[in-house]
Amino acid sequence: MSNLNIGLWNANGLQPRAIQDTLQHCQSLHMLFITETWLLSPSRLPTSWSQIHLYGSPVAGTYRGSMGVSVLISPHCPYAVTQISMPSKYALAVKIGSLRIVCLYLPPTMPTYDVLYVLSSIPLTHDIILCGDFNARLGSVTGDYASNSHGLALCSWIEERSLSVVNADLAPCIPTYILFHNNYEISSIIDLFITNMPLINSSLHIATDLSLGSDHRLLSLSFTYDLQHSTNMPLPLRKTWNLSRLNEPDVHALYAHTFNQNLTSLLSTLQDIVQNPPLTRPNIDAITDKFNSLIYDSLNSSIGHRPSCPNHWKSFWNVALQTAVDRCNQCYKK
Repeated sequence: MSNLNIGLWNANGLQPRAIQDTLQHCQSLHMLFITETWLLSPSRLPTSWSQIHLYGSPVAGTYRGSMGVSVLISPHCPYAVTQISMPSKYALAVKIGSLRIVCLYLPPTMPTYDVLYVLSSIPLTHDIILCGDFNARLGSVTGDYASNSHGLALCSWIEERSLSVVNADLAPCIPTYILFHNNYEISSIIDLFITNMPLINSSLHIATDLSLGSDHRLLSLSFTYDLQHSTNMPLPLRKTWNLSRLNEPDVHALYAHTFNQNLTSLLSTLQDIVQNPPLTRPNIDAITDKFNSLIYDSLNSSIGHRPSCPNHWKSFWNVALQTAVDRCNQCYKK
């Protein structure tokens, strides 16, 4: 078992000359993920820490960028950290042993359907941690006093995939964004850690008394992990149902009722697109995926899954092949 210490911080524009002051508060970390760096290629930070950058986008009329995600790896980190290619300009991913960490910055102005598309493009392999500034307020889930459209969409996405929000378990009600305006505190919980695995000996510290020149606070997640851990994951199976049961009136009525209940969120999104056409083209793939999920969930609730094929059928199929097929389908749709 290895001890891992991971930091997360939204810099709101990272000044290269200030990086040393920031890292003085990160000596216990193995790596620090930074969102909203605003760095443009080929910028590098003056530090002995190894660095991987997802550079930002240029801002017209200025010498800086917008967005951007970076990870700084401590020279004292005893673990090999390698970058993983991601099909999104909003996410940077690395691998440590069998653990994958994906850091995202999702702008507050991003349409909800684009948020869902970016999230759906992330391969949710076993033992993965998602972190970053989601600009999503999850309300009672994290102990925030409000929620927003990003938060409602993220909650549904998390629930559908049986993920857990680490902030909710280890640091409920502690804000990660604090702004003082006219002597009034404005706060929220939008910098999050999300995972699909149990965290052993874990703790999450949020430095609410340390600003580092940003309205966002530094988060430090610590836990123990077996870097050589290999879980015997069940092979991915095709979704199948006993659709003939829909001929039964009571089963059909249950399916229709469940589907109509689940449709509310998507219908609201579609109506908003029609009534307030966005400047950018809506992502039809994300909308389609959401619609398909509604059908699947409704079928699960009304008729249940059909038993899978015997193990000796297509025994060559494995997780790697399924991942390759998913990637192929994604590229084909693009």
